[in-house]
Amino acid sequence: MTDTPPAGAATASRTEAAARIWARTRPTISPRTWSLTRRLGYAFAIAAVLFAAAGVAFGLGLASTVNAVNLEVNRLDPALRFSSYLNNALINEETGVRGYALTRQRSFLQPYYAGLAAEPGDVSALRNLIAPYPALRADLNSVVDQANRWHADYAVPAINAAQLGKSVPLPQQVAGKQDFDGFREALAAFNKDATAERTAALGRLHTATDATIAEASAIGALLLLTAVVAGIALNAWVRRPLASMRREAQTVASGDLNHKVDLTGPREIMELAADVEAMRRQLILSLDDISFKASELQRSNRELEQFAYVASHDLQEPLRKVASFCQMLDSRYADQLDERARQYIAYAVDGAKRMQGLINDLLAFSRVGQPGAHFRPVDLNEVAGQAVSELEAAVEDSDATITVDRLPVITGDRTLLIQLFANLMGNSIKFRRVDVPPAIRFTAQENGGEWEFACQDNGIGIEPAYRERVFVIFQRLHPRDAYPGTGIGLALCRKIVDFHGGKIWVEDSAAGTQGTTIKWTLPTTTTRQVVADGA
Repeated sequence: MTDTPPAGAATASRTEAAARIWARTRPTISPRTWSLTRRLGYAFAIAAVLFAAAGVAFGLGLASTVNAVNLEVNRLDPALRFSSYLNNALINEETGVRGYALTRQRSFLQPYYAGLAAEPGDVSALRNLIAPYPALRADLNSVVDQANRWHADYAVPAINAAQLGKSVPLPQQVAGKQDFDGFREALAAFNKDATAERTAALGRLHTATDATIAEASAIGALLLLTAVVAGIALNAWVRRPLASMRREAQTVASGDLNHKVDLTGPREIMELAADVEAMRRQLILSLDDISFKASELQRSNRELEQFAYVASHDLQEPLRKVASFCQMLDSRYADQLDERARQYIAYAVDGAKRMQGLINDLLAFSRVGQPGAHFRPVDLNEVAGQAVSELEAAVEDSDATITVDRLPVITGDRTLLIQLFANLMGNSIKFRRVDVPPAIRFTAQENGGEWEFACQDNGIGIEPAYRERVFVIFQRLHPRDAYPGTGIGLALCRKIVDFHGGKIWVEDSAAGTQGTTIKWTLPTTTTRQVVADGA
């Protein structure tokens, strides 16, 4: 016996194979390519250094022109500015983390990493500026502690959870909000104390007004220059590479699968472009595989048609001969055969006829969906009437009552639909209760853009455990001597309904009732218009 691998192992194997294909088709990115985070980190570090240098130059300039009081005042003004920078950095980090947790898009982390890169410079500048002020140093320590607590309690766990596809737990969100509110309160206390120190020193700054204005102008120019440089850098590092990436993706999406995606820009954008290029290559491989499978499907269909021909001619001819000669044997040599011999002949004839029935049913099953089906408006009332006519003998023998409510006109194949109704009627008549005449009713109602039909009878019913099995070909729930048939009727019904774009199932019977209710759906395409035209 051959051991069958478990489903989990098969899934893991397919996943590993897909990963190998992805790794093989994905372009390689040079490790020397700088990432956007690294570029922004260096840019903010340089900006921090420039601002620190400007602060030092600002202090040195004041030292040569004003006394120590003026120097203290000029420490407080930049301190308030860097406090604002620190506040903005933390707000950007909080916005980036929240956006990434909601969307799982790494681009939302850009403000977080930008703020994270600027934060040490801002804190360092603040520590330098407020060094002579013990109270402000204590306030800043509280601000930094609150910021670090927010990073540890919320920011880092939230990013890790989002990377794993998970949501941030509510207690963690609450703790993060409390930490961030604590940071704001600590920063407000710092700003309040710094403002108080500044107000006290304003009266001592009259002699240094001109120098302060000059230094402030220089810092403003530096800020403007920094903004211009930052705009140029962001345009070169982000906007232009993303626009190029968008054009490349649009070219591939428009159908030009032979267009190779160009890898340009920071490492993050190059990785995205590499993923798009890998998808393009895999799509080409998939299209080749689909083309191969389509040709295989055409070959399989041709073989099926050949089988249908053999089944309808070559296989049935020997069976007809077997049945015919067995019957001739029974007729010609009846006086020479005992009861057991005649019984054996009857078995042979019955087996040949049942084999012919199986072949005919299998042939009918295989022909559903084959080329040659004619879809046109079909009045299901006429279809149901034709099905009743075909089963007239069975209806009379069983004293069955068939009720057909008003049915719609649909677009479909008339022959297949007659077969559908006839099979359902025949099933209800065959599986009837003893000494209870069959009562069968067909109904229809429009539901959600499609027609829902029902065939309800008062027969022996179907157990819930077998309500899906009855639609499997050649599946029988009862012995052949109790209920004759090949076990293909409901399987053929499902194939006909699927071919028409619907679905079929066994409905739960209402409490206290007996019998079976089989429901199926068919699209309402052109139904109302066809009914109006035929009225």
